[in-house]
Amino acid sequence: MKNYRISVHIPFYVDSNIKKKFFFLEKVCKSYLKISKNLKIFIHTNKILKIDRKRIKYIYHDFTNDDPYKLTWNCRRLMFSQKKKYQIFIFGEDDIIFSKKNFDYWLKYKDLCIRNHYNLGFLRTEIKRKSNLLYSTDQVSKIKYYVDLCKIRFVKLENSNSSFWIYDKNEFKKFTKTKYWRFDWKWKTISGVLLTREMAAVGWHGENMGGEGFMNRYKATIIPFNNNKLNKNSFIKHLSNKYANNPSGLFGTISINNIISKKLIKFLPKNIFYKLILRLKFYIYYVFRFNLKNFIKYFI
Repeated sequence: MKNYRISVHIPFYVDSNIKKKFFFLEKVCKSYLKISKNLKIFIHTNKILKIDRKRIKYIYHDFTNDDPYKLTWNCRRLMFSQKKKYQIFIFGEDDIIFSKKNFDYWLKYKDLCIRNHYNLGFLRTEIKRKSNLLYSTDQVSKIKYYVDLCKIRFVKLENSNSSFWIYDKNEFKKFTKTKYWRFDWKWKTISGVLLTREMAAVGWHGENMGGEGFMNRYKATIIPFNNNKLNKNSFIKHLSNKYANNPSGLFGTISINNIISKKLIKFLPKNIFYKLILRLKFYIYYVFRFNLKNFIKYFI
């Protein structure tokens, strides 16, 4: 297999929970480093950490007079400067495991998807402790649509976001020329939270906030579906397990065993009116969402 030059960028916000975060980060880095000898990791932090290693470099960002949530966006300055040096670009959170199997899966299907204007997707997963079952953290409803490409069946994700993105050199260069490369999110939720961090993790394939709403690069985000099963190599691990195990059960998780609708419908890209509705739904959901944990603490 070709030894690709890969640039991985991870925002790492240093706070009071530093020991646990470093524990997760170590696991994340070990998994990345197994992918290629030509892979290098750039960890972007809000504190000076002089702990560089051979293929891991820590980069300090000063937020004395700026919003520290912009750390996820500051990664892009260096990524842009690397567009001629690397062949593959990855952005991932500091608690997401991306493995060699995940990478090989992406290599296998990404060109077919790109030729047909689809984004090859990933499912961010967690394990529910009580049942030991695998859950998807980002899908808020069952998968209902399928797409056939060159006799291979894919299913369309209801939510394209997985707090992770990967693009080859050609797609990355195109991405940097769009307005979404420097996208400025200004809407607030009902709790007063700006979604600055989340918008950086959307990449160029946002759904509702993007793919069918106003990012028009891809028709949708899809995952291979063989023998009535999702391709397991599309699953990326979310180490914190904080959504599937939240006692409220209101954070959009759904069991992998129960994620596919009994009857799948052929997906057809929607017209402009449907896209406008999706965009409106997105704004309503994010503007009026609130931090349930704080809400419960206040009233109980």
